[in-house]
Amino acid sequence: MAIVSAVAVQAALDATEKNMKILRVNPVSSTVDEFYVSGVTAPYAGKNRWVLTTNTGSAAAQATTINNAMVAD
Repeated sequence: MAIVSAVAVQAALDATEKNMKILRVNPVSSTVDEFYVSGVTAPYAGKNRWVLTTNTGSAAAQATTINNAMVAD
């Protein structure tokens, strides 16, 4: 994953106003990325997760995957 793509995913998360921050990105393969995401404010505060996403879609799709993972418990 290019740095620009990680920035685009963060921008998509910011647009949801859910206050989640990407702390680390690991490219797993040519089609999968792993994000370490931290929740900043309630109800996500204190939640930190590794989330696998498919990077063949849009930044918004990756942000949705991350958001869904952070909501799940």
